[in-house]
Amino acid sequence: MKIVGIVVGVLLLVVLIIAGVIWSGRGGLIERSQAVDEKWSQVQNVYQRRFDLVPNLVASVDNFMERQQKTLTDVIAMRQRVLDLKSSAQSALSQQNPAMLDSLSGLLSKQLNSFINVVVERYPDIKGEQMYSDLLTQLEGTENRIAQERRTFNEAVRSYNTYRQKGISALIAGSIFGFPYEKQFFAAATEAQQAPSVKQLLEKK
Repeated sequence: MKIVGIVVGVLLLVVLIIAGVIWSGRGGLIERSQAVDEKWSQVQNVYQRRFDLVPNLVASVDNFMERQQKTLTDVIAMRQRVLDLKSSAQSALSQQNPAMLDSLSGLLSKQLNSFINVVVERYPDIKGEQMYSDLLTQLEGTENRIAQERRTFNEAVRSYNTYRQKGISALIAGSIFGFPYEKQFFAAATEAQQAPSVKQLLEKK
């Protein structure tokens, strides 16, 4: 009977140790997962700023052209395309989907590059417009912040993924408590990584 009590006690101790290890792994996963979510919120902020600034930039060109009494067809079409992209980007941001966001960002960059180049070529006087100039400056700053926030987000994802995959306690806890095995990095295509050529336009002013 005494031996049975000892065996039961040892088994309980082992169970408690295992439970403690699993709980510790769960705590580490929560901490790192929260860090990823926090960094994603910063990514959301800067991308949201970008998708808000571009329609304002298009609108400033629209206003300039109205004063110049020129045809607004191209500008109106560009504005609609940007608004459509912004709507899709909202979905990518809410779903924490870097791949979709990269794709949309690449499309926006291409359209914005084309738009800015065409506008400046057709209406060189617009570079002197204060609102247009200020928006370009803000957009350049936003592109820099996007690069920084993407970097810090990827660092948080790397920390989470490494901990989730290498730690025995994290592997067990992740399987039990439903933590994803791997979170998604930003790994943009080459064109998506290239910001609109705002800096060159500012340097030409």
